[in-house]
Amino acid sequence: MRGVYLNQIDRTQAAHLAGAFSHLLWESLPLKGLAPDSKTARSPRSSTPSREQPRPEKSRGPCVVIGFDERPSSPDIITGVAGALRRNGCRVIDLGLTVPAILAYATSHLQAQGAIMVTGSHCGPSSTGLEFLLEQSQPVSRGFHLERIQEIAEQGYGRASRQPGSQRTFHPMETYRSQFLKHFHALRPLKIAVACSLRLVRETLDSLFDKLPCQLSWVDIPHQKRNLLDPDDSDVRKMQQYLETHNCDLGLLIDDDSRQTAFFSETGELLPNHAVTRLLMQALAAEQSEAVFVLDQISREQQTELPADWNLHTHRGTLADSYFQMQQLRAVYAADHSGYHWFRETVPTCDAILTLAHVLAALSFSDAPVSELLSSTDEETP
Repeated sequence: MRGVYLNQIDRTQAAHLAGAFSHLLWESLPLKGLAPDSKTARSPRSSTPSREQPRPEKSRGPCVVIGFDERPSSPDIITGVAGALRRNGCRVIDLGLTVPAILAYATSHLQAQGAIMVTGSHCGPSSTGLEFLLEQSQPVSRGFHLERIQEIAEQGYGRASRQPGSQRTFHPMETYRSQFLKHFHALRPLKIAVACSLRLVRETLDSLFDKLPCQLSWVDIPHQKRNLLDPDDSDVRKMQQYLETHNCDLGLLIDDDSRQTAFFSETGELLPNHAVTRLLMQALAAEQSEAVFVLDQISREQQTELPADWNLHTHRGTLADSYFQMQQLRAVYAADHSGYHWFRETVPTCDAILTLAHVLAALSFSDAPVSELLSSTDEETP
């Protein structure tokens, strides 16, 4: 959900939407046995009341992870979100300043029932908005619970609990960074230029590359709306110009949502997403002979002359459907034509840092320049 700060979304409206989301989470709790219908807990082996005291009502509410991005409006919006969740009896875990990929990791790591990210990514600097996750970091989008949140918000809702919820902070960076260590090893020594406006992403990559044979350099870009598919986009051109004047092997542009990526060759050429997708599928297929892949329709049409033994399926092009299809088909990889790449970790994960790790691993099978490797892949997928 996106809108111009104050004109379309303010603290009160964000709080109302957060409350509607919490109502959705409360609806699912009885089905999972997390919110007993009565205050008297009963033993599963007896019809008599248990001697154990029931948990306080406020501790039985949904656990919701929250965080906000670097936009000036975000602290104001998150205040309304947190207040609405507590008023509705939720247990709030506050990450503070974060990015969507880290919020998704924390949601799964903490086994939370949901999460809300305050962010205006993919929009101009005056915009803000909310992104929702369900348990195991499942994205919410059209066709996947977003309409239900809108319905609850429009119809109105009461308090699900008479007791207020709680709020505590959690700092996920140490465990978040450690999960990548198994991916960043045995890599070819490459010089990589990265353009990203997100401080937490830059700090994480600096930490990971500190002990690697690869060299990392940064290209400064602002928080703004951009199109990673457009060669004329100002940030795309900036990366191309940097690569034309610096001796690098690979370029990477990470969007403000910490997930969408665009890759560049050593000459500054914006690499087609379907060529990057093909490279990643080839590497994963070499490791797992029966791997299942899921692509959106456009990416699927761009992949021609695929090996006969590749198990390929399509998704609808949304983050939620990418996640859902990966779970349902037990796929190892999902992608779309705009630069989102999903990999099977504990749960399906879309994270620019993880994407870079897999690309570097795929490139490490050869000593050829990136342009040569990707051009040979592109010839197979016009």
